[in-house]
Amino acid sequence: MSEYSQSSYAQSAPPLHSAGAPGGAAHASPAAPAAPPKKIAIFAIVGSVIALVGSMVNWVVSDAEGATGGIKGIDGDGIITLIIALVAGILFIAAMATKKAALYLVGGVLGLAMAIVAAINMADPERLVTQKLKDDEGVSQKVAEKAAEQAAKLYEMTAGPGLYMVLIGALMALALGALGFMKARAAR
Repeated sequence: MSEYSQSSYAQSAPPLHSAGAPGGAAHASPAAPAAPPKKIAIFAIVGSVIALVGSMVNWVVSDAEGATGGIKGIDGDGIITLIIALVAGILFIAAMATKKAALYLVGGVLGLAMAIVAAINMADPERLVTQKLKDDEGVSQKVAEKAAEQAAKLYEMTAGPGLYMVLIGALMALALGALGFMKARAAR
């Protein structure tokens, strides 16, 4: 027998190939959660892009004869959602690169802001007509509201595809921002 096998104290060096051993294959313990998958940030970026494109598409459409499409989002509150979607997309790109939880959270909050703007405009399609009349025709708020009300009585005005795109993209950014935040926090 060897002199070392009959020693009265335990061996103090861990095996060379265990997960926590110096020089082993992995330097992290197997119980440590991984950073948020890049898929979360990628899908959040896709949501932001959908909202950005939706901001430039028709937000109000009508059944008026001879109507040319409708009123685009950028003629009103679509400018707001366009800027917010752009900032959210940049934040999600930064979150993917840095894996910082706060970036996911801020991106998710921006998704919530876009969803609120979309919901307000879906509930009141005349709002965008009023804004367009004020900007294009230079009329007062009162005259623009009256004209939009008359147009709503004559023609059926509904939310256009752009509003639905903004809402879907915003909800994606909100949900994935929250999920990315939770996963990034758990990875600490």
